[in-house]
Amino acid sequence: MPMKSLLLAAATLAALATPAHAIDCRKASTAIEHGICDSQSLKAADAALGQAYGQILKAADGDAEVHAMLVASQKRWLAARDEAFADPKDEHWGDENPWRGKLLNAIRSRTEDLGKKSAADPKQFDLVARALQQRQFTARFTGGAFAGFATGCEFLPGSRESWADSYGCFGTRSYQNNNRVCSVSEDWATYAVYETRTVADVVDGKPKTVATCSVGGNGDDSACPDADDTSDSGARWNLQPKAGEAGASAAPPALAKIDAEAGGAEDDQPWLRACLTDTGYPAADPTSDGSRK
Repeated sequence: MPMKSLLLAAATLAALATPAHAIDCRKASTAIEHGICDSQSLKAADAALGQAYGQILKAADGDAEVHAMLVASQKRWLAARDEAFADPKDEHWGDENPWRGKLLNAIRSRTEDLGKKSAADPKQFDLVARALQQRQFTARFTGGAFAGFATGCEFLPGSRESWADSYGCFGTRSYQNNNRVCSVSEDWATYAVYETRTVADVVDGKPKTVATCSVGGNGDDSACPDADDTSDSGARWNLQPKAGEAGASAAPPALAKIDAEAGGAEDDQPWLRACLTDTGYPAADPTSDGSRK
């Protein structure tokens, strides 16, 4: 997603401080709100969603940062829902107009996501557990102005002929340790997810990209080395990235410091630990993923 869109979304969410519970049908004003209130199944699903949201917020009582993350997450989902399902008569729904069925699936899926428990700790909600895991990982490093999450979410089609089949979040996760910034950017295109890894050094107060690589064939960038998969003999870091390369160099200030939907729980990897703690990485060995450090 374009960084401009991510920043606009972040600014919008920052302005919305109150939690988002179920629709009050007495105050319904938009087409989607009226559509939900006119359907018993949609109204019941929306009420269940509001209940699930209230439960996960209660679980975050006492942790203001996690609570704020959950509020922002739900506001973001509602904004994406309102955009994707704004008009029941939109041509995207086709002749059979599956608007109500897809919206029902979207609401139920969100309810399930909010209520899902962590596999590692069945007593904890998954979104909360992932946020705490993010915090634990970032606490190992100094942090800084360029550390944080820039995330955008939207409803995605499952095929060229479809519309709004699933909800997905993508963006950039940036970690900082002193003057080193290491980032993982994910984007969705042509029904696949692409990942770009970026290494940058903060010079004169600005991050300067010094190396990039990609996972999933993203553009013309070098394929990232992987100790578990040595089949690509050409996999290595690109030590001469193009000017303006996406990633850490584009990271704005005031990023969210935790965002469970941005991913990142899986970022505790050898390459990232090496990137953040070894100022010579990856120039000393551009074919290394950090596992030999």
